[in-house]
Amino acid sequence: MPDLKKYWQEIRAIEQSLPGEVWLMSLENRARGQVAGSMAQVTGTGAAKLLYAKSHRLATEEEVRANQARQAETQRQVSQQRLRDRGIAIIPVGSRPQ
Repeated sequence: MPDLKKYWQEIRAIEQSLPGEVWLMSLENRARGQVAGSMAQVTGTGAAKLLYAKSHRLATEEEVRANQARQAETQRQVSQQRLRDRGIAIIPVGSRPQ
């Protein structure tokens, strides 16, 4: 039987080293057919449990920026599609002066 007191001490130690919100990247898990690359933003408590279980790792700044850029692009496309559905067209005119 695992030592629960030791488990929670280790979880709390990891949690104290983390900020309130953490970006995590899942690790490869062939048993479930999952490949590395799923990213999630979780609380420090949730992150501590996942890091302790070694199912995730901290995401790099580059991975976080890339994920945020993808989310922004997706949001832009959704917004444009909603406008098109309402019959509104946005037509870019030239480029802005530098």
